[in-house]
Amino acid sequence: MQESNDPKDLIRKVETLISELTFDELVILNRMSADRIRLMQKAGSLYHMAKFNVGDTVYWRGNDGMQRTGQIVRLNQKTASIKTKDQGQWNVSPQLLSK
Repeated sequence: MQESNDPKDLIRKVETLISELTFDELVILNRMSADRIRLMQKAGSLYHMAKFNVGDTVYWRGNDGMQRTGQIVRLNQKTASIKTKDQGQWNVSPQLLSK
């Protein structure tokens, strides 16, 4: 018998397994899930951060939709510090930056 690769089948199986867990087991599963999510977010941030170097000229769109341009002055753990000519200094997620 071949197992289905359908994501809906997998979700149904996981739901069944979760419904049988105790409170303490659910707390452990929650911690494991949160740790995995943080790890994936950090890996994604590092992947995007590796594309940039201090001194690179970059651009991004702010919350107001305006495109801004600046130069990277520092690469932090989660953001790039960017100095612009007229708007000062910004800390921007590397996922939002383009060269």
